[in-house]
Amino acid sequence: MARALEQHHARVRDTKLEPGLGAQLQLGPLLRCTFSLAETLMDELTAMSTSTTFTNTTGSRQSLNTLAAALASVTGAAAELGFAIGENAHPGKTQGSLPNPADNTSWKALCGQALPRMEEHLHDAAHQLELASISCHHIAGDIELHSAPAQRRTGAARTPALASTAAASASSTARTR
Repeated sequence: MARALEQHHARVRDTKLEPGLGAQLQLGPLLRCTFSLAETLMDELTAMSTSTTFTNTTGSRQSLNTLAAALASVTGAAAELGFAIGENAHPGKTQGSLPNPADNTSWKALCGQALPRMEEHLHDAAHQLELASISCHHIAGDIELHSAPAQRRTGAARTPALASTAAASASSTARTR
């Protein structure tokens, strides 16, 4: 999951907006992907919080809280992308009389006002996605650390309890990474 968030973060961070239809065509898919990532994180949170094998593991509460924070960051990123869409310039956006889309001066002024606000929302969305990715890396590291600490220190085989904990969280670890 962390890798998917990193990739999405890079797409959002590297997006160069031009107000108007172009921005709509760029932001729509980014927003849909962000919602998809939030859904996946929610599924992970549900699976991990309902797994007694996982919740009986040392550090599981902290991992669940960190995953919830990652989910909050991704939903925050979705909100920022939505705000960027709302700031987008379009001919009916101004108060009072509608500018003539053929009037290049009015259109450029409208775009000039919208672009900095859109870029700020896009920057904030990228930041939220970066935080979520860092959180997922942290969770994966904690799961690895707590799933087989004795094996790492001694090279010994896992105890049955640690082996079942690792097996129960293996699918979560793979998806969280």
